[in-house]
Amino acid sequence: MTASRCLYRKQISDLLRLDPQWLIRKEEERYEKQIRRVAETLCSRSGRLLVLLCGPSAAGKTTTALKLEDQLRRFGRDAYTVSLDNFFRGYGKAPQLPDGSFDYESIEALDLPLLEQCMQQLLSDGKTALPTFDFLTHSPKEERREFCVTDDAVVIFEGIHALHPLVRRHLPENQVFTLFINLMSPMMDGDTELLSNRDMRLVRRLLRDLRFRNSSVENTMDMWRQVVRGEELYMFPCVDNADATLDTTLAFETAMLAQELLPQLYAVPKSSIYFEQVQRLIRALSIWQPLPLSLLNDNSLLREFIG
Repeated sequence: MTASRCLYRKQISDLLRLDPQWLIRKEEERYEKQIRRVAETLCSRSGRLLVLLCGPSAAGKTTTALKLEDQLRRFGRDAYTVSLDNFFRGYGKAPQLPDGSFDYESIEALDLPLLEQCMQQLLSDGKTALPTFDFLTHSPKEERREFCVTDDAVVIFEGIHALHPLVRRHLPENQVFTLFINLMSPMMDGDTELLSNRDMRLVRRLLRDLRFRNSSVENTMDMWRQVVRGEELYMFPCVDNADATLDTTLAFETAMLAQELLPQLYAVPKSSIYFEQVQRLIRALSIWQPLPLSLLNDNSLLREFIG
């Protein structure tokens, strides 16, 4: 299990002023070392394995899964990643909320029988036909893709619901490894919490949606409420018994992301229902000295959110 830590603004600011590249390198190494430990554990087990990798929004599931896949291959193990997003049932195919809207954060928004079938076929036969979800049409594509793996392959299924009991209920325990990732190191200013782990995830999510989804700050804040609700209902109750946990916090990230997000936050008008929440983020982010993106490695976890 990965121990959480508290990050202190003054200490981080001092380190960034003295030698920002040193801190960036040390934090990236800390993250990579955690992944290497998980890979070593997996390589101590033989035969086909499924890794169920779970984490809340903006925890870095995609990058972590791909880095774990890469590390396993360096150790001589075949490895692949499958996103649970491809098992979405589609628009209008989810439980309805009291207001008539659909709860797409629910585990029941996934095609669980198909997911179970694919997982069992991979473990027993080494092959299956995987679905692909089309996010433009909000529906699964008609054709599935043939997916074959070797006898000692590790297949990483990543998604917010990966640790839900319904996902693994019929899978053989000796062929399953569960991994929970999250930001676990809050940013403190003395004895005061400057940014909670959830706040830091929101900063990542706001930037990612601005960069890659053409989503405004207010639009993302609208979605964020439902995302957090879904995590509290369907994900966090399932994570205590994970085989391993991994902290994806990078101590320098607040300073680096602040300069990218602040102009967009300043643009949110007073008339917005999110104005006070945005102002709180502005206060927490505006105290940092700018940290150039040019110092960031091309393969950094943060690239998932800022490109």
